[in-house]
This record gives sequence, structure tokens and C-alpha cells, in this order.
Amino acid sequence: MACHTVNMPFMGLELKDPMTVEAETSGHNKDSYPSWSVIKFQFPGNAWRGPVAMSWYDGGQRPPLDLFKGVLKEKQKVSSSGCLVIGEKGKLYAPGDYAEQPYAFTGVEEPKDVKYEESPGHFQEWVRAIKGGPPARSNFPDYAGPLTEVILLGNLSVWTADKEKGKKIEWDAKSLHATNAPEVAEVIKAPYRAGYSL
Repeated sequence: MACHTVNMPFMGLELKDPMTVEAETSGHNKDSYPSWSVIKFQFPGNAWRGPVAMSWYDGGQRPPLDLFKGVLKEKQKVSSSGCLVIGEKGKLYAPGDYAEQPYAFTGVEEPKDVKYEESPGHFQEWVRAIKGGPPARSNFPDYAGPLTEVILLGNLSVWTADKEKGKKIEWDAKSLHATNAPEVAEVIKAPYRAGYSL
């Protein structure tokens, strides 16, 4: 679900090419996923914002409740899935797997009315692109690939956390290489048996 739930901050903050990723887990056998994990990403600043830290909580783990202070309405509970964005001036809480439920804000009187092109729907975007129209918003090279790379790096960090806390992986997005973790090279790109190639 991470590609869906992280989609909103990924798009809004342009969270491409993380510098580091690190996981803490319940432990696992390198064959199946752990019962819970917390994955921490560090993204570099870009032309319009500073560096960003992002945490993913999975398997029943949740962010500390005090982080939601001020953004939840009275007696409102934190949903089982959602996204909390904490900025310098306020917070945005988007419950639901797809940030599809009403948002809650702090630090602003009224959210700005932002103009954007509404999608005609996934299928229509896909067909339009095939027929030579504009590329789908979640096209592979510009959007879906980089978003998936971020989430797969979370899985890579979980793989190193077979005994609770894993290694902080330093990531070179340009070469798709973990610069400080040669032990994960074959997880990133599996070697093929003699006579087979891709």
C-alpha cells in the first residue's frame, strides 16, 4: 500500500532520490516480511524546499499520538491508514489509503485554492497516452518508476534489518547503488546463472 499512501507527499514535495533509508523491524528470516517495521527516509533539499525526513509505519506500528496534536478534531481517532505531513508552519492530516478522506489542517486559515488538471481517470489517461496524447501523470520514467524506487528502498532496508535494526543505507539514485552496503548488491540486481541474462 505504500505507493498509494505515500503518493500524496511524494507528488506534493517531489520526494525523489532519497539519500538514506533505514529500517527497524520485529526481525525476520530474509525470506518473508517482518510482522512490523518502521522505515526512515532522508531526502535532499531541492530548488524550492529544504531536506525532508519521512517515516513509514507498518504492521500495526503507528506514529506517536502527540504528533497529531492540533490536527485531530475532538474525539477523532487516527485512522488505520493515512498520511501526516508536518511542516514549519502547520500540519496536514490525510486519512485513508489514498488520502481520499477529508483533510485536516493546522497553521492555515483556509487552504489555498490550487488549480490543476483533473485526471479523466487512469484508463482514459493510459489510452490518451497510447494514442499520442500527453503522457499519463503516473508514467513510468517521470513518476511511477521514481515512486516505486523509493518504496522498494524501504524493502531493501527491511532486508538488512533481520535482527531488529538494519543498516542505514546510503543511496546513489543515479547509479542505483547502495554506496555503503555492498552486501545488498545482489538484492538490488540479482546475478543470473551461467547462460541466462536479461
